Amino acid sequence: MKQKKDNVVLFPNLKERYLDKGMALLKEKKYHAALDMFAEAKKLKEDKAEIHLGMAICLMELGELSEAKDICKKMLQEDIGHYFTVLQIYLTILIQLREYQEVQSTIEAVLEENHLPAESAEHFYKLLEFSRRMNQNSEEILVEEEDEESNEEMYVEDLLQDPQKQMGYVHSLRDRNINKHINTLRLLLEGEEVHPTIKSMILHVMIEHELEKEVTVVKFGEAMNVVPAKLKDPADVPFAKKVLNYLDDTLGSENPTLFEAVKEVWIRHLYVLYPFLPQPEDVKLWAAALHVVGYSLHGISIEDEEIEQIYAKSAISLQEACEKIYKIEEISYFQI
Repeated sequence: MKQKKDNVVLFPNLKERYLDKGMALLKEKKYHAALDMFAEAKKLKEDKAEIHLGMAICLMELGELSEAKDICKKMLQEDIGHYFTVLQIYLTILIQLREYQEVQSTIEAVLEENHLPAESAEHFYKLLEFSRRMNQNSEEILVEEEDEESNEEMYVEDLLQDPQKQMGYVHSLRDRNINKHINTLRLLLEGEEVHPTIKSMILHVMIEHELEKEVTVVKFGEAMNVVPAKLKDPADVPFAKKVLNYLDDTLGSENPTLFEAVKEVWIRHLYVLYPFLPQPEDVKLWAAALHVVGYSLHGISIEDEEIEQIYAKSAISLQEACEKIYKIEEISYFQI
């Protein structure tokens, strides 16, 4: 007897259902499950930009940076999705991978094409300068540790005046005994002229080495005594997480990909201030400010009344918070 072969019939709108479910899971930070949904949508020959970018964000959050980079690079090459949103995430991934040469060449290519939106120009120029500095530092040959120790007192004063040397010096300590350099590191942490980003780098090296000695950190005219071994990562501080959770409920539910881009702005902001926190510690205020800044950086306008209605914050306090974010963003890429 001849057996009839059944035809496979897909459920109506199955592609959209996978995509919607993936976006919902992404919003809930269930990155493994979200990635599965996006992958299923892609299998059905669905080629929407949201699927590609959703997969890239999930992979980035899961630490699969190389795969996330490849997806974003393909999106940029094939002009899939909102170019500058994809570009921002791509550059963020490259920075996490410490591929500063690729950051530099990518931004230079964008500038050559002269397609940079006016509202994003300053941000990308600062990032370009940052990547150039990092590339220059990586090319410098560091002296042997023994020579550093014997000559340390001779160049400490010069070190305090040279940001590039400071960065190279801090990078050189990652695999060394920092207890031998503690006096110099204290001077850098307390020096008013030392860039706040370098001080954050020093603290992270101290945390990696589980340093239990108390040190003083001076930033923006304020001083704080801390024990590095007891410090949390700035993104893990409860206040910082509450701001992101609140913003996720507002901006994240409306535009998950823009939320991820704004999240990076917030993490940079916290990193520059570290170990200090944004003041005042008002969750709604900083969520509202990040919402406005995120829209502005991506060329989207929003009325003051709409923001006030969502967050119940006055225009004056919101403007002050936005100005603080812009000020920190201006120096976050080591512009000195």
